[in-house]
Amino acid sequence: MVRLILGGLALVLVALAGFVGYRTMAFTAPPPPADVNVPDTAGYTIDVPNAAAHLSQAVRFRTVSLVAPEDDRKPFEDLQAWMIATYPAFNAAAQRETVNGLTVIYTWEGSDPGQPPLLLLAHQDVVPVPDDTRAAWTVDPFGGVIQNDAVWGRGSVDDKGSLVLLLEAAEYLARQGKKPVRTIIFAFGHDEEIGGADGAVQAAALLQQRGIRAWFALDEGMAAITEHPLTGGPASMIGISERGFGTLRVHATGEPGHSSMPPPETAVSLVSEAVVRIHDMPIEQRLEGGPAIDMMRALAPEISLNNRMAGANEWLFGPLLRQRMAQDRTARALMGTTVAPTMINGGGRANVLSAEATAMINYRFHPRDTAASILERARAEVADMEGVDVDWAEPPREATATSSTTSTSYALLAALSRSVIPDAPVAPGLVLAGTDSRNYSDVAENVYRFQPMLFAEDDLAGIHGTNEHLSFANIDRTIRFYVGLMEAGAMQ
Repeated sequence: MVRLILGGLALVLVALAGFVGYRTMAFTAPPPPADVNVPDTAGYTIDVPNAAAHLSQAVRFRTVSLVAPEDDRKPFEDLQAWMIATYPAFNAAAQRETVNGLTVIYTWEGSDPGQPPLLLLAHQDVVPVPDDTRAAWTVDPFGGVIQNDAVWGRGSVDDKGSLVLLLEAAEYLARQGKKPVRTIIFAFGHDEEIGGADGAVQAAALLQQRGIRAWFALDEGMAAITEHPLTGGPASMIGISERGFGTLRVHATGEPGHSSMPPPETAVSLVSEAVVRIHDMPIEQRLEGGPAIDMMRALAPEISLNNRMAGANEWLFGPLLRQRMAQDRTARALMGTTVAPTMINGGGRANVLSAEATAMINYRFHPRDTAASILERARAEVADMEGVDVDWAEPPREATATSSTTSTSYALLAALSRSVIPDAPVAPGLVLAGTDSRNYSDVAENVYRFQPMLFAEDDLAGIHGTNEHLSFANIDRTIRFYVGLMEAGAMQ
C-alpha cells in the first residue's frame, strides 16, 4: 500500500513538473503583427549640435507651471513665439491653434481623411527649482548649458526634450517637402505638472468635440533603462497604463476640554487608530491582472529561469514571488495599489483636547482597483468607530485603461525602439506617476507613454531633481525615432 501511494505521489510530481515546465517554456510575449515595417532610422542625417542648441534655448524659457492667476504667462508666450520662429517649415505646413491661450495644438493635415490621425503629446511647463536645491546644481538650472555632450537644465528631459525633438523631427520632414497621408496632431500642454486641467483636459475635450479618434497617442512616461531589475541589462519600457490617484481624508471628532480629565478616546487617538486600520487593510498584490505580467512575458528570454518559472506559474509560486517583489518599492507598486499616510493634524496645545483631528492617506490605484472599492473598504474598516468618517479629500482619478500590446501601433513603437536602441528588448510597463496622456483616452484607440531615450539610474534622478540633462546620444536617437514614427505611421 505504501509503495502504491509513493508511486502515485511520484506520478503526480512528475506531472506537476511537466506542467510547470511546459508553462515556463510557453511563457513569452506573442509575436508582433507581420505587417509592421519601419524605415532605416540610421540613414537619417541629423544635425545633433543644432538640435542641442535649440533644446538649450528652450530650457532658458522659465515655463514653471502657473498656479495662480497672477503668475507670469510671458515665458510661455515667448517659448511659443520661439517655436514659430525656429521651425518655419513645419509651421508653414501645419495649422496652429491654442487652447486657453497657452496649450498649443498643431494639425498637420493628411491627404487621406479616412485614416485615423496620429496624436503626439508633450508639455511646455516644468516643475520649479526650490531655492534650497540650487546649491546642488552644477549649472544654472535655467541656463540651458551645453557641456559634456549634453544639454543641462530644468525641463531638458521632462518634457521639453520631447517637445523640442518632436518639432525637430517634424521640421526635418517638412523641409524635405514630405506631406503626411495620415493626419498628425501635436498637442503641447502648459500645465501637466499640476494636473492638466486647463491644458490637456481642455485640448482633449476639443478634439473629442470634433469627433477625433486617433490611431494612437504617444506621450512621455517611460523610457529605456540601462539596468532593468529583472534582467540586469537594458530594456525599453513602453507604458501601457497609468496608476490612479486619490487622497482619503480621515476625520475624527472628540470631546474637547482639558487633558487632565480625558475621555477614553480623543479625536487624536481615534484618527490615529483609524489611519492604522486603513493602512493595514489588505490590498491584492499579484502579477496577473496588470501590466507586470506582460512585462515579464516580454522580457522572458532575458530573465533567469527561476524568475521565468515563477512568473509563468504564479498559481504555484505566487506567495514566494510576491514576497521577493515586495522588497523592492518599484516592483511592489507594479503589483497593486499602494497606500501612504502622509499628513495628520489635530490640536493646538499639548494640554488641550482637540474637538477634531484629520489625517490624509494617499493612494495610487492599480488598474485592477477602483476608487469606489477602496473607499468602501476603508469605511468598512472603521465602521464601528463612533465619531470617525472617511471620504475623498477631492475627486480621485482612476487608473487608466490598459492599452494593447498586440496592436500594430504597439508593434510600430517597439520596432522603432529596437531600431534606435538595438541592445534593449522592449516590454510594456505601468507608469507609476501621471501624464497628460491620461486625458486623451477617449480620443485615441490606444495610449502609450514612451520617450526613446536611454537612461542610467543617475540620469533618472535628475528628473524633478537636480542636474537634469539630456545627452547628445539621446537627442540623436530621439529625433531618429520621431522621424521614423512619422514616416512609417503617417507618410506611407
